[in-house]
Amino acid sequence: MSEPEDREDRALRERLAALRDDAPGPDFQALLHRRLVEAGPPTPASGWDAVRAFWRRRAPVLWPAVGVAMGVATFLVLGAVRGTPGVPGTAAAGMAALERPGTQVPVSKVAVIKLDFTADVAVEQADFQVSLPEGLSFWADGEELPLRSYQWTQPLSAGSNVIPIAVRGQRPGRYLVTALARAGDQRIEHDVVLEVTGG
Repeated sequence: MSEPEDREDRALRERLAALRDDAPGPDFQALLHRRLVEAGPPTPASGWDAVRAFWRRRAPVLWPAVGVAMGVATFLVLGAVRGTPGVPGTAAAGMAALERPGTQVPVSKVAVIKLDFTADVAVEQADFQVSLPEGLSFWADGEELPLRSYQWTQPLSAGSNVIPIAVRGQRPGRYLVTALARAGDQRIEHDVVLEVTGG
């Protein structure tokens, strides 16, 4: 080495030796922890960093909530695809039944609907109910009856049990007549479409 380089090297070493190294005290860790807690978390930068920080902090609640929301959305979409849009389930079933071809009868005539309830064994007592929509009325002894629904109880024999119901249409249209039979814990429902024509 040359003399000027040697002098510079020596001067640098002396300066470095003169620097003091202050070692942290025994309570440094606790003091640092206290200061960091008081300062709180740093505010995230704007943009995607803020979004990421939001999702990180609330992940235990948000991910299950997103899953539940997706499940509900899937249920609603599949329900809308399977049923008639904007129509509740029972109304959609009634509308689907009205689309089937029905028995035609003119407004001026009385129609006799024959309900056939079949039983495997004889039943001592069965409860029946027949409901008519607006536009149809029960007919008996040459007169219109003011009832919308008629209920009665009767026994059923084993095999076929045909029950005639006389109805008359008040105006043209398609109507769904609903008949229900209950025997013990069994329930049988019949839907009959009646098409009333003008004339």
